[in-house]
Amino acid sequence: MLKQVDVYYDGWGEHWRWGSLVLSTTITGRPLIAFEYSDEARKRGLELSALTLPLAGPKLRKDFPEHQMGLPGPVYDSLPDGWGMLLMDRLFKRRGLNPARIGPLERLTHIGPHAMGAMSFEPATTGISEPTEEIPLTQLAVEIQDVLSGEGGEFLQRLLLIGGSPHGARPKALLYRNAGQGTFTTADAPGLEAWLVKFPAQNEHPEVCAIETVYAQCLRECGISTPDTEYFDLPNGQAAFASKRFDRQQRMRVPMQSLAAFTQADFRNPGALDYVSFLRATGFCTNDVREKARAFERAVFNIVFNNRDDHPKNFAYTMSATGHWKLAPAYDVTFCEGPAGYHQMDVMGEALHIDRKRLLSLGMEEAELSAQTAAYMIDNMCHVASSFTASAEHLLPGRITPDTLRTVQQRIDDNIRLLR
Repeated sequence: MLKQVDVYYDGWGEHWRWGSLVLSTTITGRPLIAFEYSDEARKRGLELSALTLPLAGPKLRKDFPEHQMGLPGPVYDSLPDGWGMLLMDRLFKRRGLNPARIGPLERLTHIGPHAMGAMSFEPATTGISEPTEEIPLTQLAVEIQDVLSGEGGEFLQRLLLIGGSPHGARPKALLYRNAGQGTFTTADAPGLEAWLVKFPAQNEHPEVCAIETVYAQCLRECGISTPDTEYFDLPNGQAAFASKRFDRQQRMRVPMQSLAAFTQADFRNPGALDYVSFLRATGFCTNDVREKARAFERAVFNIVFNNRDDHPKNFAYTMSATGHWKLAPAYDVTFCEGPAGYHQMDVMGEALHIDRKRLLSLGMEEAELSAQTAAYMIDNMCHVASSFTASAEHLLPGRITPDTLRTVQQRIDDNIRLLR
């Protein structure tokens, strides 16, 4: 069993050891992971996890939450969940290994330099060659369906390399796009843009890609930052949704961390955080009241547009080259009914029927907004949302079924009535 993994910071063209993870065992024989900052990290004074893992503190840190596999938040953020973990487990099985016996340190070595954000891990697993070919989205969709329907074939290793690190349940691939030609490749090169491409999950209607595309456009109409996006029709009734990655800029890696990593909240547990916690964490991380206002905008959008998959892994922060944190562009924003119809994060104690009074209180008490400003944000987003169906039919005619459009618009209209 692997005993140590070194964690490197690769943000903004740099490369230096941030710290080390060391595995030991408890009296009962259970594994215990300890983390130690490197001397260089302490010397540089770069805070990547100021809330739960500040530089000032004991030499060895341990007892990290079980829901983080015993890892520090920023490190756990580098591991995939859902689709990426499925790929990793399938590959282990093909090699005759029991995935349940593969520890988090071994999993980090399989991620190596391919993590989202700006961390890499050494030693990296050897014997895995980098894919370098151009790959049509049509072929990629077929390979993904092969994995979803069985154990995966000869392309499993390639899928792990290009889709094994992103978060979320839907199949994904990290690709590089030639903007002029509109083609995708698996290898980075000068002039290419880093994109994330998502496909429908098993038994999921391809319209989910169109819905997320329309939601991205609605975010822009509401003045909320979101990456460039594009919708793709694929053969056999399939589809894909692509978004430009915000953790890559000019071929450099941008440090990022999810709200879940920053707070150590268990994103799989509905109610682990609320929107008050989100706004307060944003203020602590960014030290900028303007970012708290932007966090409030995200809350309003999710409430109005019925995005109830609003758990702490679906919000993030990015760090500039000068070390300043800000709220990351909105991502994974789409229509979702939520667990039993509830939001994952509540607003002032309410997670089902959120009314105007609660949203105004959130904006004034936590985002430090005037009543007039908070009310304007709410009313503006309600106005955009009221014509969701028309926007969808204009942007992607025929891609979303009439029944689904009626359902989405009905939920939105119900939310708007509570916010009038």
